[in-house]
Amino acid sequence: MKISLYFILFFSVILLSCSDDDTTNQLEPASNKVALLKIDYLTQTFEGGKELTFDTATDFNITYNYQAPGDFGSVELMYEELDEMLFDGTIIWMGLGARSYPISLMSPEDFQTIDEPLDMLSNTMFENVMYSEFAYYPEDLDYSTLWNSIADLRIVEEYRSSNPNATINVFLYTPSVGVGDPADWDYYVILKN
Repeated sequence: MKISLYFILFFSVILLSCSDDDTTNQLEPASNKVALLKIDYLTQTFEGGKELTFDTATDFNITYNYQAPGDFGSVELMYEELDEMLFDGTIIWMGLGARSYPISLMSPEDFQTIDEPLDMLSNTMFENVMYSEFAYYPEDLDYSTLWNSIADLRIVEEYRSSNPNATINVFLYTPSVGVGDPADWDYYVILKN
């Protein structure tokens, strides 16, 4: 009796694992990911980043919730199509705010690099995230120095390979305003795979 029970169980498992259409050889759809790469405002040095994973969406647009800093303010960037958070940070007049999302970033050493940095893209591929009519970006913003900070990262190569026509969003986070200290400021380059 035990042998026939094992025999039936064995064949049941085999039959359940078989299928008319073999889906194991099909490629799984790529995950919907967004990379936030932090670059120091003054030195243009890559300081780390975060890869965020989301449900599938056909488009990628960034919307914002901005609270102007009378004394205390904030800026929140959202993945519009999914209503999911990309970035959240406070802005303090005559003080210093802080990023609250993502809570932590991977250090630069945690990012794999490639031997040959990617070529500079056309400036038309870059777009500043205008979270307010008063959003500050330097008039002489040089996208090539930002790009050179991240052009040797494997994650950038992978994202550009999988989505070569995607806009590269640039967000300047200024947690200190008024008599703000640019040493506190950072760029976030936002890439979509």
